[in-house]
Amino acid sequence: MDQVLMQIKEIAARYPLDKIILFGSRARGDYQETSDYDLAVFGEDISVGRKSQFALEVEEIRTLHKIDIIWVDDRVNEKLKANITREGVVIYESVRPKA
Repeated sequence: MDQVLMQIKEIAARYPLDKIILFGSRARGDYQETSDYDLAVFGEDISVGRKSQFALEVEEIRTLHKIDIIWVDDRVNEKLKANITREGVVIYESVRPKA
């Protein structure tokens, strides 16, 4: 796993997230050197404020690559959800017990 993804995992562990899935060209393995990171973030029990904090921490990762975050909930397009499920790679999954 590359350094950027390792840092994202470390940040994610500090938040009430269920999982993070890398999707797009980096998940498929057909990325270019300049390709961005596409992240689908799942977390039912996270406030808007904590989502913003998480996004800011991820944004502060020292990289020349853009990191796009999509919060997966009921408003996310079904076609996009299917794409994430089909080609995505889980890079983080919570070990916290469900309530």
